[in-house]
Amino acid sequence: MIQTLPLYDAGEMRAADAGAIETVGIPGAVLMERAGLAAADEIARSYPRTSVAVVCGGGNNGGDGFVVGRHLHAAGWDVEQWSRPACGAWSGTDLAGHLVTVIGWYHDWLDRALDGIAEPVFPIAELDARTAAALDALPPGSGPDRIGEFADSAERYATRLADHWDVPFGYPRGTVTAGLHAGVAAVEWHVHAWDFAHAVGLDYVAARADVLFVAAARCQMAMLGGLRGRAGVRAAKLAARRNAWDQLLQHMGRI
Repeated sequence: MIQTLPLYDAGEMRAADAGAIETVGIPGAVLMERAGLAAADEIARSYPRTSVAVVCGGGNNGGDGFVVGRHLHAAGWDVEQWSRPACGAWSGTDLAGHLVTVIGWYHDWLDRALDGIAEPVFPIAELDARTAAALDALPPGSGPDRIGEFADSAERYATRLADHWDVPFGYPRGTVTAGLHAGVAAVEWHVHAWDFAHAVGLDYVAARADVLFVAAARCQMAMLGGLRGRAGVRAAKLAARRNAWDQLLQHMGRI
């Protein structure tokens, strides 16, 4: 007798993901990696090796799709998605390289913080030039390989950060704690996930955009401090109830 297993609907799958992350303690990046690897393995077993286009729907699974593409590319498949414009003049491969350089900066900045250096790393006016120079200096690499490098480095950074959440941390906009800066970093990474999805005609919506919105506001308001900072956080909590993701995309110049 053939046995069948029930499939989760979208709401049940989101609840299962949330339970794994919040109750069991499995990082979301690990769930994404495992899901993408399982899908890539199934594709590789079921179809002859050829070119493949990875298409993700609007269910907040664009990151999973890029994991699928990375593993298929590593297995010798031709994944046709990385040369498309993804963020301004950057292709998908360029954007993946930018993620690699930025997570490298975060490790370096945390090293400075642990050495007791809390001053901003460089003036914010230099950010664009330094970003371009870092990308130009990056060794050649494919989009999937760079995404893999970024994912590994980001997971290591999250592990390090857990033990140093409150250390004073300098970044180009000022000095906050390392934990507060993580809120800004998370917003950037989710917005770039939107960039990747948008490049192939799809959508991406962060699952907890309200949390991201408030986390970024906490970082910005911490530099104001005092009554203005506290009032700003309260205002952000109210604003986050109204289309927080659209507000973040507008603030980041995407829509």
